[in-house]
Amino acid sequence: MKNFLAIFIFYLLTICPVFSQNPGLTAVFDGKRNIVSIKWQHADMKVIQYALQRSSDNFTWNEIYKVDAINLKKNKITKFSDQVPRVGKGYYRLKLIMNDAGDIYSKSIMVIIGIPGNNWLMYPVPVHTILNLQYNGIELINGVVTVFIRTMKGQILTRLRFASTTRLIQIPVDNLGRGTYDIQILIKNDLVWNQRFIK
Repeated sequence: MKNFLAIFIFYLLTICPVFSQNPGLTAVFDGKRNIVSIKWQHADMKVIQYALQRSSDNFTWNEIYKVDAINLKKNKITKFSDQVPRVGKGYYRLKLIMNDAGDIYSKSIMVIIGIPGNNWLMYPVPVHTILNLQYNGIELINGVVTVFIRTMKGQILTRLRFASTTRLIQIPVDNLGRGTYDIQILIKNDLVWNQRFIK
């Protein structure tokens, strides 16, 4: 049994490479400038180049930015702005070209961008510690904003209320375990937005 476990671990380390340190890839939509701000940290000194990739379906990927990591100091933050994000779901990931192994890919991050002037935006997805809800409508909100986070079975986990002047809502989700959740926005007890997110 011990020999099998040792062989299995060796297989994982050699055939299925993983990050020795997570680059902390984040992607956030900036509604005022209509861009997606992306950043990550150079934590693994074995990386010789980063290639940022974008996808509309989380299957077919295109490279939109490359940066050589040879001259980067450890923990250096790299930033990039996607000037032409697509409306709807968009996905981003990092391809890490290593100096001692094959290429490694980060987990993909989904960013949902709504039609301007029409609804609420939610980012980043999947969420880690903070869930952002941004109102990008033109009209004033005419009532108290109530936000519910529920399990997929409907159990209420979080209920928050915000003033009608609120345009950006930031909700800590450290207390939630990994999984899929529903989030609802009500104004004057009328449901105006209903989405699902992954943590």
